[in-house]
Amino acid sequence: MRQTIKAKHELRLYELKKAVNDFLEFTENLTLLQAVNEKAQEMAQAVDMLQQLLQQGSAANKLVKAINASEAATLLDEIVDVDAVGELEAYMLSAAEGIEDAEVTQFLTEVMDKVERKYNLLLEKAHAYNALLKG
Repeated sequence: MRQTIKAKHELRLYELKKAVNDFLEFTENLTLLQAVNEKAQEMAQAVDMLQQLLQQGSAANKLVKAINASEAATLLDEIVDVDAVGELEAYMLSAAEGIEDAEVTQFLTEVMDKVERKYNLLLEKAHAYNALLKG
């Protein structure tokens, strides 16, 4: 059974929203992770706007045009091109240079690995949605 265009969009947005919320929960109130948390918040807002467009009940062809023309779709496309985690990694590496405690350095490395995995999942879901838009 073929999924409708709306159902495909709803599924991809649901998956993206889930990944974004997971990332937001993980990075919430962590000062050093504020920059990547802000990017995820922007993504959450974009997903919310796209989900609202889906609820308008437009015909499939009008729906796709409205979504593609939306600021939210443009924002999602731009965010995936920003290397927020790379910038964070560079900052963390420079901050860790003065730390001589191997356990603290190991902890920072582990946190960054986890941030990177979660952010990459978020980006994967964003890319999947962007591919659907361009499809």
